[in-house]
Amino acid sequence: MKCLRTPPRGAMNVLSTLLGGLVIATLLASAGCTDGDATGTTGAATTGNVPNTQVAGIESTDNGGYGEREPLDPVKTNGPIFVDWQAPRLALVITGEQLGYLEPCGCAGLENQKGGMARRHTFIEQLREDRGWPVVAVDNGALIRHFGHQAEIKFQTSVSAVNTMQYDAIGFGTGDLMLTAEFLLGATSGGVDGRPSPFLSANVALFGFEAEATPRFRVVEAGGMKVAITSILGSKYQAEVTNADVVFADPQEALAEIMPQIDAAGCDVHVLLAHATPEESAELARQFPQFDVVVTAGGADEPPAEAATIEGSDAQLIETGHKGMYAIVLGLQAGGHWDYQRVPLDSRFDDSPEMRQLMTAYQAQLREEGWDGLGLSWLVHERSTGPDDPAGQFVGSKKCGECHTQAYAKWSTTGHFHATESLVKLDPQRQFDPECISCHSTGWAPQQYEPYRTGFESLETTPHLASNGCENCHGPGQAHVEAEAGKDIALRERLRASMRLTSATAEEQVCAKCHDHDNSPGFIRDGFAVYWPKIEHKGKK
Repeated sequence: MKCLRTPPRGAMNVLSTLLGGLVIATLLASAGCTDGDATGTTGAATTGNVPNTQVAGIESTDNGGYGEREPLDPVKTNGPIFVDWQAPRLALVITGEQLGYLEPCGCAGLENQKGGMARRHTFIEQLREDRGWPVVAVDNGALIRHFGHQAEIKFQTSVSAVNTMQYDAIGFGTGDLMLTAEFLLGATSGGVDGRPSPFLSANVALFGFEAEATPRFRVVEAGGMKVAITSILGSKYQAEVTNADVVFADPQEALAEIMPQIDAAGCDVHVLLAHATPEESAELARQFPQFDVVVTAGGADEPPAEAATIEGSDAQLIETGHKGMYAIVLGLQAGGHWDYQRVPLDSRFDDSPEMRQLMTAYQAQLREEGWDGLGLSWLVHERSTGPDDPAGQFVGSKKCGECHTQAYAKWSTTGHFHATESLVKLDPQRQFDPECISCHSTGWAPQQYEPYRTGFESLETTPHLASNGCENCHGPGQAHVEAEAGKDIALRERLRASMRLTSATAEEQVCAKCHDHDNSPGFIRDGFAVYWPKIEHKGKK
């Protein structure tokens, strides 16, 4: 059982349990979601799925400013899966380090991106229903990575999703444990449809170990086999958590304490979910040879094509990658060996209707909360001396276009011009999500997901700041506009100079704030020199 060969159901019921059925019904209604609309849609939503009609507050063109994309064949691009596999006695599905990525953003085209709860659900259901494999699903934790009210909503949504997918065991990561213990206890203590909550840990305790808020290990049965699963938070990651209501134990001491109970259960397979560095995870595997599979955190963004071996141990060391882009499947075959498959969660898997409903409810709740309800701060721009300083106030791109006619004409042909529009035309809409609107409007800090004072608020109140406009790159324009109308020539020249942007400055300090690996992999792949000519504009007229 130690060797390995590498070959060439109702989400809304769960979320209603967590958040209250009346609240969810209200949110879905406010988002325009009906049972027929939500459950009748498979596949990810893109701007191409919605008629290109005029959106209030946004100028539009026939093609949306993006053009046609070449269709991508996910199997050809990312490879086939389960080649030459026999039906396993047990299929261990392993995920981890989702880090708050509930779904791919779609900025680069959903067909070009991996990940998402909706695809994962479809994949797991295919294993269970279509292939008939006995599945045990486990996750190594880190469902989220930020804290605050939006992080709480994300965590609740993630818990509902993994319960719908019938996960058997989930550990805690550092981001999860930055939420309050009271919130975590409420979100993780209840199961669904008679199943227990999947959360467990040998060495993490909410409000102390005597509270017994979560089990320290679990034994599940699948395919006529008994599988023992436990989890730990490694020493390095413990030091990153500042939460007085979360109590930790040393990983080795905690495992030594529970291993006699696990041994007494007489299990066929033993799994350790180690949210720890690969080095610490490997050492735990050597210390506790009972484990057949050790899942580790801290690996690369993309998991390896083959499982790693551990010197001095027969256990397999499994990395999951980051951001939920992959799942790992270990298949226990009749001969006692494990087959290994890295599964890219790409567009070969349709979005499940249940997860689409869940994502719609998530976006609806963000809309209901609003920026203030989510606890966002209205930032003072770094160019200003205070909230009333015009150097930090935004005027909108149309104002810029009154003088800079040539630059405005060029900008209006680019995807930047349609940035907010692209969110409005999604299903569900995303313009109420700080993590989306921060790069799809004017006047937000894109890496902080918070607005500047006088930045974009909504299409109703600040329609002039829709689109990714001039001031996101050149800086707020109010002081410049006032100086142009005034008689202080020195001030006018100084402000003109502050607004100028060279290609070198754009490449080093501006573009990458939004065009990063997550949201614009093509930009990262092809480079600034390929993209800059598409938006370059010179001169005033």
